[in-house]
Amino acid sequence: MAARDCKDIKAMFGAICAIILVTNSLQVWGRLPIKEDMELDRQLELINKPPLKSFQMKPKTTPKEMGNEASRAYKSSNYMPKHIKCPPGSVPIKRAKKEDLIMAESTNSLGLNHPTNTPWRCSNGGNGGHHFAVLEHKSQMYGTRARINIWNPSVKDHQFSIGGMWIANGPKHDINSIQAGWIVHKDLFPNGSRLYTYWTGDGYQRTGCFNVLCPGFVQVSSVIALGLILPHSTFNGSQSDMLLSVYQDHASGHWWLMFEDKYVGYWPKAIVPRLGDGAGSVSWGGQIYSPVTVLSPEMGSGHFPEEPYRVNYRIAAYIIQIKVVHDERDKTKFDNPKDDALKIVVDKPNCYKARHLVDEAAGLGHHVYFGGPGTCTY
Repeated sequence: MAARDCKDIKAMFGAICAIILVTNSLQVWGRLPIKEDMELDRQLELINKPPLKSFQMKPKTTPKEMGNEASRAYKSSNYMPKHIKCPPGSVPIKRAKKEDLIMAESTNSLGLNHPTNTPWRCSNGGNGGHHFAVLEHKSQMYGTRARINIWNPSVKDHQFSIGGMWIANGPKHDINSIQAGWIVHKDLFPNGSRLYTYWTGDGYQRTGCFNVLCPGFVQVSSVIALGLILPHSTFNGSQSDMLLSVYQDHASGHWWLMFEDKYVGYWPKAIVPRLGDGAGSVSWGGQIYSPVTVLSPEMGSGHFPEEPYRVNYRIAAYIIQIKVVHDERDKTKFDNPKDDALKIVVDKPNCYKARHLVDEAAGLGHHVYFGGPGTCTY
């Protein structure tokens, strides 16, 4: 059972509730070299230092239409564990341990920091075990919103399967990217589908990490925490989804994450400088990673989207009600994606598929079905 504690840190915006999470899912063998151990101590001091001056509790601007379509699965729910009590005006902050940093480094070595782990940078083959089935929108934009179907696909050790959105800008060697959605990854979490984020400010070379395993993402919510375990859908049965929004506050330049109608936190503009004036691409769909010697895992529900596409509900994973902020003169409104900027990107079509549809009458808007059984070798 994870041990947790809260303590008040007086800051510019009030107390910050620090949650000490003792991770028992990672076993560390042997002792680290002295230099590596000292470097971990330095990183821990930096990560766990409370933000006293630059803490922003909510954006100055919020695009219209946000939070109007709350999911039945999440409406009026509190997702923090019942026994964690933080005072009003406080937010949960995970206090990092050495085990977390070792886990983050291990995760990077398993592919999250691979330079092709953004859909628009992939090509057929040669992706180091990364594969995608997404709908891509390649045009200048300042935010996106979509309702993402949650599944719990089967994965093995050292594999992951993701459903979500990717925002990026810049050349491959120095790409700046923000990711958000759900992830199934046993090396990070022993069970279930979890709310996740990932970012990089230099093409996945030295910066960036999963959730808050390094300095970067600033948590502000006292209700929604990254790593939250999510209720998942069942094949041909009940469905769970979540409304995620990632957008740039044009007043501050920070990129904000919202879960339904709750502000979760933000990525400061300084850590993703190439996203300082919007992004060049956004994609929605699925991503998997597997060591090249192991059969690839399921994506989404583990089933292909098939024709007729209307029967895919409860069968294939979906992302519906896709919106984009793309008007440079008016960054306060979510609009439909530009039709001529959209295309399907699938780099392993015998393993995974994606299908784009538009159905305004049914309230689905622009949407994409994605997924597949995997079981491919490379």
